[in-house]
Amino acid sequence: MAYVEIGNLYYFMYILIAIFFTFLTIKFLNHKSSRFQYWFIFFLIMLGFTIHFLKVLIPPYHLVDPVWAKMTFENICATSALTFPVLFFVKNKTIKDYMVMVGVASGIITYIFPVDVMSAYFNGDILTSAQIELYKQAFSIETIRFYLSHFLIFLPPFLMLHYKFHELSIKRAYRAPFMLFTIFIIIFVNELIVTALGWVPKEQLYDPQRRNPSFIFGVRGDLTGLGALIGIFVPFFLRTNVTGSGFFPVLWLLGPTLVYGGMISLAFMLIYDREETFKFFHKLLKLSPKESTQPKDMK
Repeated sequence: MAYVEIGNLYYFMYILIAIFFTFLTIKFLNHKSSRFQYWFIFFLIMLGFTIHFLKVLIPPYHLVDPVWAKMTFENICATSALTFPVLFFVKNKTIKDYMVMVGVASGIITYIFPVDVMSAYFNGDILTSAQIELYKQAFSIETIRFYLSHFLIFLPPFLMLHYKFHELSIKRAYRAPFMLFTIFIIIFVNELIVTALGWVPKEQLYDPQRRNPSFIFGVRGDLTGLGALIGIFVPFFLRTNVTGSGFFPVLWLLGPTLVYGGMISLAFMLIYDREETFKFFHKLLKLSPKESTQPKDMK
């Protein structure tokens, strides 16, 4: 059977398809008016928004009862799909910064680490071998939907930056990680609500081994190996949750979000606001003229 695994043919095939369609879209839009480009980007956003809801009509979503739980703000990408139609028109530059950076970054990260199509987990449950064969193959309808949905989270923000419908600024760069952490809080509140409504079993709440959107309840293993890169920014008092095991909900992500979110934000600035970023760090590192190197009585 054909499955997506990191480094195999199907893994690179989906990445190359995404790159091809990105360049094809740019080639198509280059000869269009700014107005056409603007509304075409919004069309892509609405297409992603629509697919987010239509996914409940395909397998394996019939396994979820009720299926409405999968339409909620259950992870970063779902939140992006639901909010981008509104954020696209928001004038606040900080919110727009979040939209473009999280959209582009989460889309790229998803293609590099397509966890959902490789994992045996679905909605907090472990699929059987027969179900994995049905739903996790490289060309299953759910795998194709997964890649298409995340491509549509990546492409509109990327085009917004490419055609300068929004411009990043190093002066606002520090705000993006805090915006991302706010999204984690929204995802946590969403889990509390769907649990209170009875859409998710109460015993699954806070359990990182079950339904654990965007890892707000912790990782499914321990913080060793690659996980150690996250663990060094998680204090020990946040490695115990309300049930006495696992991680403290949401707050455990604060350190990693600020550090790695800050690094991602800086990477965007070096690409899209390079000149001002270099000026900013030059001023930050520059010593005052002679004052810091010469005593006053020698001047």
